[in-house]
Amino acid sequence: MGDRVQCSLIGREGAGIRNSRAHVNGIENFWGIAKTWLVKFRGIRKDTFCLHLKEPEFRFNHRQENLYALLLQKLITNPL
Repeated sequence: MGDRVQCSLIGREGAGIRNSRAHVNGIENFWGIAKTWLVKFRGIRKDTFCLHLKEPEFRFNHRQENLYALLLQKLITNPL
């Protein structure tokens, strides 16, 4: 119980700098996807929230890519 999970926000370089409205829409899009993903857990403890948020974050950041091929490549280069 004494362990705490630290969250930090890391944005993509240059995201939203030129067009702040597009940046806001991207954030709203992410939270819509994340809420839909997280609702299946029916409540998440505050100390593990950041860990549960990592999968929708990964899916959102790589939504234009083939996730299967990307994860397979990551597992090949960094085996468990």
